[in-house]
This record gives sequence, C-alpha cells and structure tokens, in this order.
Amino acid sequence: MFAGSARTPERRCGYKTALKARPGLKPPAGPLPGYKADPREDFNLGPAGDALNLIEYKDVAVATALALALQAKGDRPAADPALATWTRTAVTQYLAGGYQGLIPVRHPWVRVTPLDEPDERGARRYEQCAWGRPYTSPDGSVRELWIPVAGPLSETEPDEGQLAATAMVLAFGTPHRLPEWFRWKENAEPLETDTPDGARLPDLVRIREVSCLDGTRRLVDEQTLGRIEERYQRIGRPQLASAVSSGEFVPGYDCEDCKLVPVCPALRRTTGLLGIEDTTRPRRIWSVTNGRSYAGRPGRDEACAARERLRRLRLPDRTGRSLTPTVVRGHAVHAWIQEQHERHPGVACRAEDAPDGNSPWSAGKWTVPLEEAGTGSRMVAAHARHCPYRLSTVTTLVHEKSIMMHDTAADVLVTAKSDLLYRDGASWVYREVKTDARLRLSSETDLLREVPQLALAVLLMERAQGDLTTSRVELELLGPDVARLVIVDPSDPLHRAEARQVIHDLAVDWHADTTALPRPGRYCRYCEMVEWCQPNPPPGTPSEQGVQP
Repeated sequence: MFAGSARTPERRCGYKTALKARPGLKPPAGPLPGYKADPREDFNLGPAGDALNLIEYKDVAVATALALALQAKGDRPAADPALATWTRTAVTQYLAGGYQGLIPVRHPWVRVTPLDEPDERGARRYEQCAWGRPYTSPDGSVRELWIPVAGPLSETEPDEGQLAATAMVLAFGTPHRLPEWFRWKENAEPLETDTPDGARLPDLVRIREVSCLDGTRRLVDEQTLGRIEERYQRIGRPQLASAVSSGEFVPGYDCEDCKLVPVCPALRRTTGLLGIEDTTRPRRIWSVTNGRSYAGRPGRDEACAARERLRRLRLPDRTGRSLTPTVVRGHAVHAWIQEQHERHPGVACRAEDAPDGNSPWSAGKWTVPLEEAGTGSRMVAAHARHCPYRLSTVTTLVHEKSIMMHDTAADVLVTAKSDLLYRDGASWVYREVKTDARLRLSSETDLLREVPQLALAVLLMERAQGDLTTSRVELELLGPDVARLVIVDPSDPLHRAEARQVIHDLAVDWHADTTALPRPGRYCRYCEMVEWCQPNPPPGTPSEQGVQP
C-alpha cells in the first residue's frame, strides 16, 4: 500500500485502489488482455528518476546518467526528444539546491506488518510504502522524503491522510528491496545494513516537495515520532483501511492502466464507437480534446502528433501559454454558471446575477483579468436566456458529468465530460456550452465538425439506454451580447452518420501512430509544449503573420 492510497477520494475508483493493494489477485479472464502497456514512457518524471538513481546510488556523472536514462531499454524505445529535453531540465533543477547535509538512501523504507492469522480482509501481511526519494542525516536521527513535482509547487495544503501515512512509513519503516513491477506479487525483501538508513529509528521526519521545473523546495511536514503515530492512528490508518476495503467502481481515468477493464462490471462496453477495428495498440484513453490536439483545429492550428503526446505526458507549461486570458475567461464563465445552479437548484438564472464586469472577478479557481472581465460578465448574463431551469419540466441537472465507455473494437477507453447533463421530463439532454466572443457560426456551418464534442455526444446518446427519440444534444453559444441555442437530434440518421465520420476522422490516425513526430509550423509559437519540443520550422515558414492563438 503506497501512502497515496490514503488521500481523500476524489473521482477515484475505490475498487482499483483496493485491487492494487492485492497484487497477487488475478482478475478473471476477459475477451481482451487485462493490461496493455504502451512501450513508450508514460510518466513525465520516469527518466529523471532513473538518472537520479544512477547519480545518487552509483556515483555516475550527471551527463552520463542522463544519457543512460534516456536511451532505449528492452522493449522501451528511447525517450521522445522533447521528453529528453524536459528530463535534462528536471534533473538539473532537482539537484540545484544540493542535499543540505543529507545522504541519499538507496533502498526505500517499508513498514511491514505480518499477521499470525488472516484478518477480516483475508490479509496475512501488510507492506506500507511511500513514493518519493529518501534521504537521511549522517547519524540517522533525521529522515526526509523528497517528492519530485513536475511543475511549479502548489500553495494548497497537502492531504492530511496521505501525510499521515507517508510520515508513518518514514518513521517506522526499515530498508527493503521492492520487487520489479512485473513481480509485484512477491514480498518486499528486508535488507540488513549498518548504515544510518537502517541502524536506528529517527527522532525527526520531514517531507519536502521539490519542483523539477525551477528547483524551489517546500517543507510540507515535520514531525517527531510520537506525533506521527498519534496522527496516523487518527487520520492515516482509517483512510488507508477504507481505501483497501473499498468495493466502489468509478469508471474514469483510473481505467487506463487497470487490469480489470475487460471485465469491470461498472464500465460500459460498446463496439465501433471510433469506427476502428484494431486491438493491437496499447490501451489508452481518448477524448475529443485528444483528437483535436492531435489533428488540429481548422483555422486555428495545424495537426501535430507530438503536441498530443506531450500534453498526455503533462509536461509543464512554464509560461502559461495554455491559459490565455480568453481561456481563463471561458473556464470562469462555466464555473460561475455552475455555482449559480448549485446554489439555487431549480431557479432560473437571471441576467442581473452575473458578476460585475467593471473589475476582475472570480469563480471556482479562476480569476478573470480586467481586460476580459466585461466580456465574461456579459456572457454569464446571456446564459439567462437559455438556462435549463427556465423549463418547468427540468429536474435532475449535473455539471461536468464524466462518461467513460470502452470501445472494444479499437480497445480504447473513450471519455467525455458534458458541460451540462439534465433531465427534461422523461428525456436526457446533453448540453455543450461554448463561450465565443466572435460568435460567427452561420446556419451553413458544419456544426458537428466545428464542435466535435456534439458528434461524440450524438454517438453516446445512440448507445445509451432509453428512448433516443425523446433525447437531444444542445449547443449553447454565449457571446458578449447574445446567446444562441442549437439543437441536434441524435435520432436523425443523417446526424448519426456525420457524427460517426467526424469521430472516426479525429481518432483513426492517432490510434495507428507509434512515433508521435512533431510537425513544425507557424503555430508552434503558440504551443505550450514548444519549450520542450524545440521544433525547427521549415525554411520560409511564416511565424508571425496571420496566426491566431
């Protein structure tokens, strides 16, 4: 059990957490393999961790360690060039602050609890671990765990349950060799050592976060042993116990590497959602956002496989290119409307409920800057014209509803998140809300291609249970002074055929791609991945004129 399992659950699958704590269990066989890993690196700090292991435990020079960590190994190809660029930055920044008198500990501390008889869960042995890089003072009186973070450090308070479980491992764990991931069902192996990491229990435990983007460090916890045990019994132990006992299935992003996917009772399965028949590729999650990231948006950017790959790796956006004032405004408008609906369920929004646009305003975690405040405020006010609660027949209304469906023909997990999902009488309505200051969509516009989220919604409705003829898909377009509501009938055969073509076109090249090569062009200057990708645009490529972010 890693200490992260003690986090307060939030949109996580409880059953997967419980299953991961029992690596010896093998799910029943299904029509597809339980797990299909992508041979390419899928963790943005994976190669950085490999390099740091060589530097700290084998005294390898930094340049040599990086070269070894980034090269191909077995079935894993060499790291993407952009991942390699990021890894060099990550290792350099992690090491920049020095070790502050501490000694790297080669083998992690593991707290092992053997039982004479099986407990209520049928367990005979518990092994508690904590992810991070361990260090100790020369005399063993202080133990620290440094947690590498890919981006800038957050100012939010860390999860108390995870802190409690992590500190307990640091305080009372002993050095062990953990098994390789493909032999994870084996026990951790205790190591006899006379070095400070195993000779004594510490007097003090610290947990730090270290940004691999800028080298900043943050002390998130510092405790003595007595306080650690008291907090663990009060917070950490109950949350760990709840996590490893959970039987709740929650389909979502946890599904991507879950070996239960082919037989999960809560995951809906379908065939042909993407129009692809090929189960040879690694099992991955796909959304319209991924599709647009890979294929580009007409008139806004070009197709670039590397962009989707690097966004999937969650490489950091140092300059905040992806969060322009316009993007922040859009998020804030959505958040304001959501908060209004949740505060006053059943009550139609009014234009006068909109925020004051004469100064910056906030909703959720978003703060709209002054230059966008007025436009955003008028968009919120415009929503009142088409607020679902204007209909007396509307009952259930949910924001940001996540939907996950397994397309078994492509072996892809297709996900969508509706801006609004509500029940109008006996009908379900799937609504997308777009904030567009230009609002130039004409009646001739190919709506499903311009807003492919609607195409995916049509296909999801087609596969949903219930009477399709009474359901609908909506697009609410919010401009600064006007709102439009466009309705798409998912029972219309023409709409369904066009939707299938749109989604297939967005997914087919992505599904077959094994290299994710960059496609340098004039839009690179607006891409948040350009710092790591460092593309070389072809000679004569216009980089300044006629480009809209």
